[in-house]
Amino acid sequence: MPRLTRRQAVKLGAAAAALGALRPGSVAAAPRAESFSLDLPSPGGATAAGAGWRTTRVYQAPRRFDLIGLGWKRGSRVQAQVRARPRGGAWTPWAPLHESGDHGPDAGRGPAGTDPAWTAAADEFQLRLKGFPRGLCARFVRSGPAARAARRRIPLARTATRRRQVPGAPPIIPRSEWGGDSVPPRTGPAYGRVQLAFVHHTVNANDYGPEDSAAIVLGMARYHRDHNGWNDLGYNFVVDRYGQIFEGRAGGIDLAIVGAQAQGFNSVSTGVALIGTFMDVAAPPPALDAIARLIGWKLSLHGVPTQGEVTVTSAGGESNRYPSGTAVMFQRISGHRDGNATSCPGDVLYTQLPDLRIRASQYAGPLAGLTLRAAATKLRGVTSALLSGALRFADGSSADGAAVDILYATGGSAYSPIASVSCAADGQWSTTVDIPYTGTLRARFPGDATRAPLESTPLRITVVPGLALGVSSRRIRRGRRLAVSGVVAPASDGHVVVLLERKVLGRYRSVRTRRVPLVGGRYLRFLRPTRAGLYRVTVRVGGASARQYVRVLA
Repeated sequence: MPRLTRRQAVKLGAAAAALGALRPGSVAAAPRAESFSLDLPSPGGATAAGAGWRTTRVYQAPRRFDLIGLGWKRGSRVQAQVRARPRGGAWTPWAPLHESGDHGPDAGRGPAGTDPAWTAAADEFQLRLKGFPRGLCARFVRSGPAARAARRRIPLARTATRRRQVPGAPPIIPRSEWGGDSVPPRTGPAYGRVQLAFVHHTVNANDYGPEDSAAIVLGMARYHRDHNGWNDLGYNFVVDRYGQIFEGRAGGIDLAIVGAQAQGFNSVSTGVALIGTFMDVAAPPPALDAIARLIGWKLSLHGVPTQGEVTVTSAGGESNRYPSGTAVMFQRISGHRDGNATSCPGDVLYTQLPDLRIRASQYAGPLAGLTLRAAATKLRGVTSALLSGALRFADGSSADGAAVDILYATGGSAYSPIASVSCAADGQWSTTVDIPYTGTLRARFPGDATRAPLESTPLRITVVPGLALGVSSRRIRRGRRLAVSGVVAPASDGHVVVLLERKVLGRYRSVRTRRVPLVGGRYLRFLRPTRAGLYRVTVRVGGASARQYVRVLA
């Protein structure tokens, strides 16, 4: 009997397993993506492969993998390349491993190491290194079998997908169809406000097939969550060179989900990553068209134009080009390098962004949005604010009767609802709300069965209390008691600051400062000036002040 080759044995084993799964009473467990790592020795003994580069020996992975990246101790300065092969097979071309510190969550530091590179199924790998990494380890993901299993479930999932499809959206492959359900986020999604879109490339090889894309996305999701320690896949959307669009970070394609794709600007943007490396080659037309359709729809959904500029505030971060608190102007469709210290999305793709903006505007729909205005943003001595605005939907549907919630936050607290109002047929709405203290308002449409939630920009309302001040006498003898009293409106139980000053050589000099409690909006304090002269009594509370003058006689 002729001897079986290894490839034939593997195929026969897979066929036997499939037949076993079909036997009555047998249950075949769905394959799951898995991540694992391997500590590597110091590369000091490697051989030279060009000026400054050292090539390591061939390493055996603990088990088969599809993606590989590197990790090292913080502070190491390293450049790296990798190639891989199935045991006994042909090597992949050398691929650069892009350092991953140029993106990440707004808070905290980026991971020390690299982004992953797609290798397809491999058992062995070899590295080229420039620099001396400390604590070097290889980080792997095996995602191919799990992604293929998810794709086989597509016929069963498509009915549900059609039910979830957002009106006007281009075809988007949901997480359930690329295996994302097997990589649940660590915590629930955070919500921001989409004001612009960042375009990225993933720095993978460009020679993958369309059947590989789901496994690449699944591998990145597992790598970002397990190896980088992020909540979920960093990008909001991923697009392949063939024009397939994949749902990225979980939470809803129609919502403003905060990703980990542009440190310091995640909460004000959506991130779209193109699989591949585009430093020296252009993005293929199908990919560019898919990105344009996606961004045209996504920005319109959030009431944002695809062209023009917008100013947002940097949240900082070690890879951010701008310190925290800096106002930064971006194009509505920007490259990752515009906000962070990186070459992403590649030199050639970056030059394609002007064309991408034009294309996206051709696919943009009616601007959805919710506006919020106030008749006055500074209220003095009153608590009622007259608010108004308008609600518009991207699909052009009527807002007649749609409910808009008014949310209020003060002193760093979370937003909470304080009122609700219904829209007229033209989307206009107005209402009056009580604002007891200085705070921030937002209007929010919570969404319904066919329309996504919408939220206005925040609006700050300053409440300056009305303040009355009286003194018991304008002329008193020194050593006598002076009563200082008054009323603050709106009434509160905080405190006022009472300042007593005496005029000396033409200037008022402080004599006494007291915090006086408010009881039902009223205050009372007794002062006893001990020296003759002209005195000034000042009371301050919440940005308001009042003043009286008193002559003290000898």
